[in-house]
Parts: sequence; C-alpha cells; structure tokens
Amino acid sequence: MPSIAAHVTNLIFRLMPQDKDGETHDYVAERERNAKRKPEKHPKGVKLEEFELNGFPADRITKEGNDKGLIFYIHGGGFTTGSAIERRMLTYHVADHYGYDCISINYRLAPENKWPSQIEDCCNAYEKVLDMGYLPKDIVFMGESAGGTLALSLALLCKEKKLPQPKAIIAFSPATDQYRDLPSHTRNIKTDHMLKDAVAKGLCDVLFEGETDREKLKEALLSPYYGDYEGLPPIFLSASSSETLYDDAMILYDKLKSEGHETEIDIRNGVCHAYQIMPYMQEARKTLEQTFAFVNKISKGEIYHEPI
Repeated sequence: MPSIAAHVTNLIFRLMPQDKDGETHDYVAERERNAKRKPEKHPKGVKLEEFELNGFPADRITKEGNDKGLIFYIHGGGFTTGSAIERRMLTYHVADHYGYDCISINYRLAPENKWPSQIEDCCNAYEKVLDMGYLPKDIVFMGESAGGTLALSLALLCKEKKLPQPKAIIAFSPATDQYRDLPSHTRNIKTDHMLKDAVAKGLCDVLFEGETDREKLKEALLSPYYGDYEGLPPIFLSASSSETLYDDAMILYDKLKSEGHETEIDIRNGVCHAYQIMPYMQEARKTLEQTFAFVNKISKGEIYHEPI
C-alpha cells in the first residue's frame, strides 16, 4: 500500500492546473515558476560548489569521507524543463547517505534547442568530468525520466565515440521506446498524475523542427531500447507500476536479461512518475537502497563488468 507521502504527492500533481485543449504549453513560464522555488537546504556536512561545466552551471556536491566514487547526474523534465538545482533533494541525499559525491549537470532544453543538443551536451560534460581527473571506473551515470533516458543514451554514445564507460548506469523511470505506443502509455494515464497523457502525445513537436519522420524516434540515442548494450556496464532500472512509462522500463529490462546483460529492476506500486528523486517518500528511500546495493556489488566484484 502506498505511503501517506506518496498519496499526498499524487494528490498535489492531480490538482495542478493543466493546459486547455489546443493551448500551446509555455515552457519558458514553467521554467521561470520552477526557478522561483526555494532551493533545497543542504544537510549538515554536505557541501555545495556551484561551477561552470561545458558552458553551463553545474553542482558539485561533496561530503568529507565519501570515497565510493562519483554520481554523474542528469536531470529529467521531458527534455524541456528541469535543472541541477531542482534535483538537489536527491543529490544531497545521495551524497549524505551513500558515500558518493555528485556532479549534477545542465544541458540545452527543447523546444528552443532541438535534438540532439541534449545528448551532445551530456557527452561534452562527461568528457569535461574526465578531464577533471575522475576515473571512469569510479563514475556512475544516473538520471530520472528524460534524464534516465539520457543516462542510457550517453553510455551508447560513449560506445560509438570510443569513450570510456562508467562503472554503472542507473535509469529511474526512463523513456526507452519513443517509437512504439506501449500499453502503459495509455493504460496508466488515469493513475499517472504527473505525466498524464504527455507520453501518449509524444515529443516530436518539441524535439524536432517541422514535420518529422516517425522512424527517427527509433534511433537508439532517442529510444535506448533499440541500442546495442554489448560492452556497456551493468544497468539498474526502476519505475512505478502506476506510471505511463512503466512498460518502457520493463521492455528494456526484459531485453537486457535475454541478452545476458547484468541488470536489476525495482518496481514500486501506487507512486508517481520519477518518485525516486523524492526521498521524503519511503518508497524512494527503499529504491535508493536497492540502487546502491546493486552498485556496491559491482564495486566488490560480485557483478563483473569488463569495461570497453
């Protein structure tokens, strides 16, 4: 049964005002509203450094004694909103509880910046982090929603560009197949109080200029389900059974398992899309415990990964 915090969060999203039929969404206004929110207060002992990474503001979050590596965090927001600042509730929590420092990045947003601006910026930021002296074997790609998609896509792009792979990939509630209309895209509209029918409508209008050949959505960097995962690190997936992107996580998990790829999935019931970034919910904390148990098994050699 969902926690009280999960119920309240669902209610908040359910009561949020929606665009009227035929109305064009104002992404700039949405970003401005989000930017006015009071920034998360960092826990005692956790330090925040705001710096520029690849021409964009970024967060480096550290805690004395953290020695397990670095979380390279990519925020979600449908490729149109979100920021490193808006993910501090999660990145502070991770740095405070799991022994990993975090670098949380920003990237160009649609619809002003069309695809593949977003994945190009993530890749450039990763290269800059390597230039800072962080070792790939100590880095974990992590992201939620569109950021989870980008975490998977970034590893696929690194393979293409012959860049070193990270230790692990963590994708929370990712969109893995934007080409097909999966059952949960419509089945869960009434229970996904955050995304509602956004997934069913698709992202062609915001990611591409003009009329778009639907086949473009089958490209692996935009729909990671179609990628070749040979040589990529172990992958942890997570989703809510109530969200419209539930099937996206499941089909990728099933594909990876059938190919013998090291992977785990954690499914929670009755929680909102991207609940994992809200550790005030017990469901999010439990998922994070599972997440880092998986990553720690890689560090201990209990899950083997031969990097490329």
